[in-house]
This record gives sequence, structure tokens and C-alpha cells, in this order.
Amino acid sequence: MMHRTILPLLATSLVLLGFTPSSPAAAAESGLRGVPPATVVMEFPEELGAMQRPAVEFDHAAHTKALEAEGCEKCHTVDDKGLTPALTATLNVDDRNRLIDVYHDTCMGCHEQRAAESLKAGPVTCGECHQRRAPGESERVAMAFDYSLHARHVRTYPEKCDTCHHVYDEVEKKLRYEKGKEEACRGCHGAVDVEKNLSLANASHRQCIACHLDRARQQLDGGPTECVGCHDAATLREIKPLEEIPRLVRGQPDSLWVKAPGATSAMVAFNHLSHEPQQEFCTTCHHDRLLSCAECHGLTAASDGGGVTLERAHHMESSEYSCTGCHRRVTSNRDCAGCHLGTSLAGGQGACKTCHDGPRPSKEDPPVLQTGSPQVAELAELPAASDDFPEKVKIDVLVGEYEASEMPHLKILARLDAPIRSNRLARHFHGTVEAMCAGCHHHSPAGERPPRCAACHGPTAAATVDKPGLKVAYHRQCIGCHQRMGIDKQGCTDCHAEREVAP
Repeated sequence: MMHRTILPLLATSLVLLGFTPSSPAAAAESGLRGVPPATVVMEFPEELGAMQRPAVEFDHAAHTKALEAEGCEKCHTVDDKGLTPALTATLNVDDRNRLIDVYHDTCMGCHEQRAAESLKAGPVTCGECHQRRAPGESERVAMAFDYSLHARHVRTYPEKCDTCHHVYDEVEKKLRYEKGKEEACRGCHGAVDVEKNLSLANASHRQCIACHLDRARQQLDGGPTECVGCHDAATLREIKPLEEIPRLVRGQPDSLWVKAPGATSAMVAFNHLSHEPQQEFCTTCHHDRLLSCAECHGLTAASDGGGVTLERAHHMESSEYSCTGCHRRVTSNRDCAGCHLGTSLAGGQGACKTCHDGPRPSKEDPPVLQTGSPQVAELAELPAASDDFPEKVKIDVLVGEYEASEMPHLKILARLDAPIRSNRLARHFHGTVEAMCAGCHHHSPAGERPPRCAACHGPTAAATVDKPGLKVAYHRQCIGCHQRMGIDKQGCTDCHAEREVAP
């Protein structure tokens, strides 16, 4: 879907609809033509009825270049409130036919005037602007205002947080700044304009571009004023993050206990300080408001958190905001996939205490965890082979058709151990050999010596509890892990020598 602009209704600014970030490669793969990030598709809102001709694809970059001498004021209003994204002539126009006339008079009038002055001009006929085109996909990407960009702005304007951060005073009926209550813009600005409350897109364009233009007039280093400066993927990649990004302090604790009223499970020790550098935005976890999870998510689905309970908010694997969902994405690479993407982890609760390792909740709040630099577990060396930790394990379930398989137990552990040591998250959660063992010995509590597979899986399947027989369990676990981790040995004779004569 292309990035589309709706012609303004009443006194509102141009309403920027949502779009799907894309790229030239993505457009080529989908069979759609690529639409440059500076191209804005202009069409009527539904309230004004259907358009008689195709929507206009407005090349903002070409117009910016042609009108460089006149500046943004040629089309937009720039005042002490910022830059108004809407075409100035369309403000306060709420009639369909009048709105059409305003656009035609403004655009074609400019083109005719420039042509009369022998300047490069645009089209003046209907078909030249309202062209029928094949479906397109915008190459525009969303602007990501991460910790690094925020720090750049703070360095430029120290102690001027009120330039961007404000709250609406219901009593005074005006905006004001409250130190310590700064939040993300999305907390107040949504997808569309609502009366005087601008959409996120319009508020950002008004505030940011006006500031950048003002700095340019003062011949100071400033930010981009054209579409590609913020919405072109290649341009954004060229913005190098700061080598040292100062912590964004918003009154958050370095560490805390995660608990719920009436919960019986042991509390989770959460190190906020160590999680912050792993994300680009506070809103990665906090959505649009910088509040604790329990402020919106309650114990029942009747809470304000979109019907998501507090328990699901932390454990929902499909959510990009939940703890489990975030960790699942981090562990989706091949080195981790053997254990983390296997069916063996479903239903087992042996790993719960990996996170729920604190004291039980009590009527009184527990003491706050000790703060300081985040600590990362250092793994001990794998133990030497012994009866309790065999180097090889003989599996003779298929001796009727094949020779017994000799599983290189210690070699497998070493293969899993190497990527764990190279990953901070993995080192934290797999700080013991026993925790790593839970990947295969999936129903054994972490930290306890696991039993043999045959202790749980019998010769045949136990259908009532969805437990496969021993042979199937071995194949599902071993071959499934090889497939997910991209290990070639997936055939029968890769593990078993074929018998010439069955016994």
C-alpha cells in the first residue's frame, strides 16, 4: 500500500494515513512498482465521496527543488506554531467542489505562472496529473527516533525538553511542560487529527520541520527538511549512532521485583538497567505510555490493557511487547532454534523458575534489588565425561532394522555451549549446564539432574497425555533439532548403520 495523503477537511491539516514500510527489493518481489519515499498519493476522504479520476501522485522532492528559492512558505504556513503540513489555501475549506477548485487554482496557477516566466513548470491538463498507473508500493519507511537521535537533540538544546514534550492543561486549556512526565508523542497523538489534537504525522512534521528550517535560516547545523531525510531507508542507514549514548533517565528504577497482587509464584527479578541498552526506544516495552505494566493490565481480561491480562502481557509468545515474545525473537536464530523452536518446550513448566527465582510475594513489599552495573553470568566449563555425564549414549531402540545409534552426547553439549557463551541473553538464562540440558530433557526442572528418556517415554505412545513412544520421541527430538539448526544429518543411516540381515 502506498503512502497516501487525504485532502483536508474543515480546518485540519493533511491527514497522513498509515503505510506499509517497503523497499525497492520488496516492491520488485511483490510485482508492484516502487514509489519513491518523497511521493505522496493525494485522494479524497470518504466523507467527500469517490474521486472521478485517479489519485494524484505528488512528487514532493521535485517541487522542493523547483521552489528552493521561495522555500516552504510557497505552499505551507510557517509561523511561531511551526509548519502547517496542509496546503495553506485549503485551510478552512470543507466543501467538495470548492476544495477541488482550490487545488486546481493553486497547482495549475503556479504551473502556468512559471511557464510564462520561462521557468521549469508542471502539467496543466487533467490527465497529466491524474494518471492511471499500475499498483505501486511505497519505499517510504517510518521515522525511528531512537535513543541516539534523542541524545543528539538533547546535546543541541540542553534543558529544552519543553520544545517537544508537553501535556494539555484541562484547567488552563493550554499546553504546558511538566518535568519528569515526558512521554512518547504517540501517547497523545494518534493516527488522525481529532479537533485541535494533531495526528502524530502532522504534529511531527509541524514541530520538527519548522525547527530544522529555523536552524537553517540561522546557518546552524540542523535536521532534514525533505521527505527523504527522514523516510528514505538508505539515508537513515547513513546516520551513525553515537558511540556513547547517555541513559535516558525518566525516574525508572535500575532493578525491581515483578509481581502481581495475589500471585503465588516466586517473583521475577527484573534488571531494568541492563534491558535499556538492548532496545532502541522506551516504547518497545511500554507501548505509548511510560507506565508500569500493572497500570493497564489487570488480573482479569476486563482491564484497560486491551483485554490482555497481566499474566499474558508478560508471557504471550506472539506479542512483540511481552517478555517471552521478545526473548523468543532473540532466540529465533539457528543456534538457538534446536531448543527454543521445538515442540518439546510446549506445556513444560520446568523452566519457570529460571525467571521466577525470587522470594514469594508477601503482604509487605520486598526490599528493592541491589542496583549497579548489570551482571552477566559466566558459564563454567563443561564437566569431564563420567557415568553421570557420559561422553556417548547408546540408543538401541531400532536394533531390529538398524544397528544401535551412538549419540555423541558430550559433542552435542559442546555444540550448544558455544553459541550460549557468545550471547549475553543466553549466558544469563543458561548460566548452568543443567539449564542447557533442559533443551532435550524438557520436562525436568532446571537445575535438577534429568532422568533417562525411557523413564518417561514407553515402548508405545500414551495417547491420553499426548506422549509419544520412545522411538518417536527420539526421532522427533533429534531430527527436529537437526532440521531447525540446519544440521545435515537427518537421514536414517546418518545415525544408524543398516543391518545386512535382520535378527
